[in-house]
Amino acid sequence: MSDEEKITIHIAHVHKREDLPECGDHDRCPRCGGELEQGFGLAGGGFGVYTYCPKCEMVTSKSETSDE
Repeated sequence: MSDEEKITIHIAHVHKREDLPECGDHDRCPRCGGELEQGFGLAGGGFGVYTYCPKCEMVTSKSETSDE
């Protein structure tokens, strides 16, 4: 299976992980220095906007969407 055919699945908690800051304006991964991308969904726990590094697969920040 090529890298283009791989599917990544994030197993998430009900709420955002406590160690994740709210989404901010950083554009580089603190772990590897890779350029960050933004997504919307379950990564990092809870449901909402998150930033992640496609190079090392680290979720770097998360802002949960209200249940209301």
